[in-house]
Amino acid sequence: MRKLLYIIPAIAVMFASSCSKETLDTAPSGSLSSSQIFENPEAAQSAVDGIYAMMYQSMEWCGWASEHPGLAGFTMTRSLMGEDHFQYSQGNGWFYFDYAFSVSSDWTTTYGRQYGSWNMFYTFISQANYVIDNESTLSAEPAGKDVLGQAYAIRAFAYYCLYEGFCQGNYTVNSDAPGVPVYLKGTDKNTDGVGRGTVKGLFDQIYSDFQKSVDYFAEGTGTQSHPSHIDLYVANGLWARAALARQDYAQAKTCAEAALKKPGLARVASVSALGAFNNRSVSDVMWAFEVTADQASTYGSFISHMAKDGTYGAIAPQCIDYWLYETGMTDSDMRRAWAERESVVDENNDEVEYFYWQTKFGYQNASTGVADIINMRAEEMILTLAECLVREDKDYSGARSLLKELYDQRYSEARDISGLTDSDVVSMNTHALPATILDEIILQRRIELWCEGMGRLPDLRRLNLGYVRSEDQPAPYEMAPNSPDFIWAIPLEEFNSNPALDLATDQN
Repeated sequence: MRKLLYIIPAIAVMFASSCSKETLDTAPSGSLSSSQIFENPEAAQSAVDGIYAMMYQSMEWCGWASEHPGLAGFTMTRSLMGEDHFQYSQGNGWFYFDYAFSVSSDWTTTYGRQYGSWNMFYTFISQANYVIDNESTLSAEPAGKDVLGQAYAIRAFAYYCLYEGFCQGNYTVNSDAPGVPVYLKGTDKNTDGVGRGTVKGLFDQIYSDFQKSVDYFAEGTGTQSHPSHIDLYVANGLWARAALARQDYAQAKTCAEAALKKPGLARVASVSALGAFNNRSVSDVMWAFEVTADQASTYGSFISHMAKDGTYGAIAPQCIDYWLYETGMTDSDMRRAWAERESVVDENNDEVEYFYWQTKFGYQNASTGVADIINMRAEEMILTLAECLVREDKDYSGARSLLKELYDQRYSEARDISGLTDSDVVSMNTHALPATILDEIILQRRIELWCEGMGRLPDLRRLNLGYVRSEDQPAPYEMAPNSPDFIWAIPLEEFNSNPALDLATDQN
């Protein structure tokens, strides 16, 4: 595990404002020593801020750095691997080959999706572990408990992302399937590698970390000093995501309810207030990264890939699927504003084809590349809670009331769902109109959370759903439920550096 776990020394993540590759490789001149970082919570918080900076700034996680813009790049990939999001043209190939499931051989290199994702999440884990190693010092005062709450949540979330990328889905069936190596201490060149363990063991650790996180936050200062910081409510929201993946609806319900108690949180923001999903200050936002002009990039960032006026987004359009736009959304659905119909014409100016070019995500300022990155909104928790009310409590009226909260801000006319059956059954056809209340909740997740959170693939995996893409998409594949193509191969570099793994038996 050595090469992938200690690429970035703990001392070097102190300053979020100094997160170029050069400043991450060595400690900044005149910076505090490793022991001094954890002598007080303020200095320790700067180390955690460095982890957040790595989560959204363009880093060289692999040889193709331009298609690895942090957490949002992971979300974009897992969205494109579903049926509701496609890239109209290949461009330079960035993200298109993920969409077309053409990256399977990249695991043998230190380029590409497998190595970049593995490297990124294990780096987050490694840095969080350095903070947690100083638990006895930091836990002595409330501000230090806030730091520990963040570190435990970061570690739990990173392990959950590794599950989504590298482990089999449908937890209740595959809990004994291979997990990923788990490290709970800061690593160095002498750290021994460990094996994969099981998915159940991985989730047990994720749950343990989230529990420690919320416990520390409960004893901490109770403040979120910046929207980029995970707090008690965000930790519960992240735990709710993992609990859904574990098909643990009781826990997901508890966490979603706790997340929605965030003071001052708007449970649903209007479409106009949401704008181009680039403003951390919108009242429904729970967790977001502020991107300042000196940190922004018009090349290689998430927004540059997504925005219609982005450097890459302009030549490789990111699109909402035809069925989802034309049928899943109705004429009164104001979220149709999140895409524009684009025509492709022949020499006679006659339309030969069209696509729905997303406008959901855009710049605050295209010339500077500034756009905040939204990681979690209250609407996700509303939909998670609605699903859990159906599954865990059979509280269909409660779920319908939660849906109405969303409808009031999303439809120009009342949405009538009186004909839907009160049932926790999910349709196996992802291009069928809802027949049950749970179908409707899942459809609303597809529309509302398009290319947000963790992307579409986690829902497909936990619901054990396959899909048939619209035939008008460039790569109209048919995917079986929990297809092996939904998970990546572990990078060869991991096998080369971790003697606890055997390429013949431990590869996906």
